Amino acid sequence: MDPTADDRLRSVVLFGAAVAVLAVGGWWWQAAAPTPAASSARPPVASPSAEPSVSAPLERALALSEPDASVTFRVDPETGEVTEVKRPTTSLPLGTGDVPGELPVFEGTIWRQQGELLPGQDVTRQSANDGGRYQLQYRCTRPGAMMVTSTGAEILGPARIDCDGATTLAEVAPTGGPIRVSLSAVGDKPVDAEAQLFAAP
Repeated sequence: MDPTADDRLRSVVLFGAAVAVLAVGGWWWQAAAPTPAASSARPPVASPSAEPSVSAPLERALALSEPDASVTFRVDPETGEVTEVKRPTTSLPLGTGDVPGELPVFEGTIWRQQGELLPGQDVTRQSANDGGRYQLQYRCTRPGAMMVTSTGAEILGPARIDCDGATTLAEVAPTGGPIRVSLSAVGDKPVDAEAQLFAAP
């Protein structure tokens, strides 16, 4: 075979291989390249909000309420939706601590709550935690029972009491954040509840 023909054949083969490599490389480059839509898409930027970053409806209600106000709410058992009903605080008469049926009055009282609790209804009171010592007194009347729960503090007393008029005194041990105390009727009958949070002497 003519050496010149061999050289030409080698050149054609090499040129063909180079073209094939370039074609395959171009196809791979296009397949691997990000699409314009994906490359231009950017994660959404969260717009700043002036609302408090609180998730639960009750938390939002407490965050937006007056510092010394009570928040009464109902929870729909099917949807879990919280319906807020603001009610002004009903205070017991001051200076009448020895009158039967009323809680005694203390100089360091932070809040007092008195009123009817309906079934399925909670009343929550919130107060700041300044690192002091606190005590909670609570009682209820009419046939039934009452639950006392808290967040931001541990109540060192019974969580459920019978509504026989007896007064319960419990130490409140803050655990962090605002102190929130919730009162709720147990069962299907309304009860009359009284509670007060005060600084321990």
